[in-house]
Amino acid sequence: MLYITVHLYGRTGTPGEFRDYESKALNIFKRHGGEVLVAYTPAVSKDQTGVPDEIQILKIASQSDFEGFMGDSDRVALAAERERVIRKTEVFLSKEIVRY
Repeated sequence: MLYITVHLYGRTGTPGEFRDYESKALNIFKRHGGEVLVAYTPAVSKDQTGVPDEIQILKIASQSDFEGFMGDSDRVALAAERERVIRKTEVFLSKEIVRY
């Protein structure tokens, strides 16, 4: 199993500005067997800066399934839309879950 944490930063910081794009992209992710475990907007205090507009925790069966999603022609076709609404994305991958 591959776990994926995604930090998304909107182009303008307007709440929800990339939700249409993300809905399309995550539907493609699901076609590759992926699952959205949780997606949320972090609560931010006035003095915090550099916080993502949305954080997603995802999982998919394997690295090759993830690579299949990344190279999917439908996902690639969304590149211009993505560029319009997302300024920055940080992706963290792990095959292990830390059990406390």
